[in-house]
Amino acid sequence: MKKTLTMAAIVCLAALAVSCGNKKRVEPAVAIEAYSDSIYMVNDSTIGDLQTYIYEGMLPTDDGIPANYVLTINSYGLNADGTYTLTESYTETNGMTRTNMDEGQKIVMVGMPNDSTAVVYELISYNSRPKMRLVAEGDSALHKLDKDLKRVSQDVKHKLRRK
Repeated sequence: MKKTLTMAAIVCLAALAVSCGNKKRVEPAVAIEAYSDSIYMVNDSTIGDLQTYIYEGMLPTDDGIPANYVLTINSYGLNADGTYTLTESYTETNGMTRTNMDEGQKIVMVGMPNDSTAVVYELISYNSRPKMRLVAEGDSALHKLDKDLKRVSQDVKHKLRRK
């Protein structure tokens, strides 16, 4: 092994000495391993198909008025980022029924004060409405959170249940 390395070094030095005599620049002979830069697809069966999750229930609005919500989430898994559509219906103090529609992006966050394992969905509106945050109770219910990540209402009827 040592003899082979020594011989290889002598050959390289001889080639270098010969090349120094020429005015042309000659690159030393070096073996280069060939790499492939081809692209290939990986069949990852864990990604799955786009899923639709629907939640319905009553939550207080930002003004404190109880409202009926229908939240539709589209993502490749419940705890994956995706999109949402939200319908909010409530009766104003003058007796008029109001319905608001919103669409946007759903971002999944993990952790909140006093619960590092909580799964929080942040709904970011395409229409520049304020962000809405919901904490998941497993995959069956969502509770609305305020800007400090505290539950808006402790009332058990104020949650969205999965349909």
